[in-house]
Amino acid sequence: MNTKELNEIKLRYKGKGGGPEAESHVCDSKLDREDNIVRVYSTTADVAKILDRCGSAIVSLKDDGEGVAIEIDRSAFRGIAYAFKVLR
Repeated sequence: MNTKELNEIKLRYKGKGGGPEAESHVCDSKLDREDNIVRVYSTTADVAKILDRCGSAIVSLKDDGEGVAIEIDRSAFRGIAYAFKVLR
């Protein structure tokens, strides 16, 4: 996917909150670790934020019209545990 196409997708999803059915998923499976990727699916503005933060690490991207499935190189992934705040 070229830069123009990524920018078009980014603009389409920027600021998109979605309704109560909106969702974002991160899949960090052991099988994907062997392929050195992390999978993400989102129907929200998370798509634009991910493309901004680690666009150069995108391995593949599929837009189904309602959401985007992204495969990202693991070098851009901190890990699931880092998605949560530390509470004391």
